[in-house]
Amino acid sequence: MTDLDETTALPDLIATYYLTSIDEVTEHLKAANQLGLGVRVRSYLEPDEEALAERWEVELLTGSPVHEDEAVSPAQEDEAVEQPEPAAIG
Repeated sequence: MTDLDETTALPDLIATYYLTSIDEVTEHLKAANQLGLGVRVRSYLEPDEEALAERWEVELLTGSPVHEDEAVSPAQEDEAVEQPEPAAIG
């Protein structure tokens, strides 16, 4: 098996956009898809006059980034799978 670092070059960042509506994010994603470019999207909250406002950071890349899962221990997997029992009504 080969290491990803040896065979896959990381995509270069073309531009970063800071957007204020999900409609803008959707337009950027559609355009990147049509051009065959990769994207990385992050959402965050920013203080606005009286409340917190949703904002998005869209990074336009020369190609799709490779997602590497973080190593998860068996104990963490068990915790993630276990769900609390629903409370009985009545």
